[in-house]
Amino acid sequence: MKKILTMFLLSICFHVSGVYALDEKEKKPIVDFLTKLRFSYAQVNDYSATMRLESFENEYRLQNQKMWFKKPGYLLLKQLGPFKEGAALAILPDGTIKGHLGGFLSFAVVSIKKDDENMYGVTQDSALNSGYDKIIDIAMSMLDNVIDYSISTISIKNKKRLVLDTSYEDKFDRLRLIIDPATMLIVGFERYSKGKLIHKIAWHNIEVNINISLTKFNL
Repeated sequence: MKKILTMFLLSICFHVSGVYALDEKEKKPIVDFLTKLRFSYAQVNDYSATMRLESFENEYRLQNQKMWFKKPGYLLLKQLGPFKEGAALAILPDGTIKGHLGGFLSFAVVSIKKDDENMYGVTQDSALNSGYDKIIDIAMSMLDNVIDYSISTISIKNKKRLVLDTSYEDKFDRLRLIIDPATMLIVGFERYSKGKLIHKIAWHNIEVNINISLTKFNL
């Protein structure tokens, strides 16, 4: 009986490799950090940015896009290439999704379903998860599996950046958020599997609270 009880307790406390998941007290600095990000995002009514998405799985794939976001859920993505160059996608708060391909097909705007292949980019993240709030949600949703973390300040291209690194016993074993300390907005997102960088997203030329017109989201 004692042996069975011991094995039961081990199955709760350990992951497959025998590494402890952090308890609530140990995870508090991560929660506090992500809460600060969410508070900063709450001050943003709309924003635009260029995004560079890279996938290092199997073969290298690159996607550049321009995005516009306006609360409570307006999103416009325009593909700059090389992946699906010229294509555009607009999402409205009521769940309506419209899009068109590039080139001579750009005039043909059609309705798109949430699970349509055109909703996914080179990192296999849905366009529905492009906003800052969704990135924070992803990090929050993985907290139960965190086994280690660090919060540090580094310099990237002579710019001061905050970095939240979280490690997991999971398919994706490490998540890295890179933050602009001046705005506390996310400027980088990296995902690792088996210690190898597989997805990288960077936000550039970010402009916030620029009063984007709702007509911007009409394709």
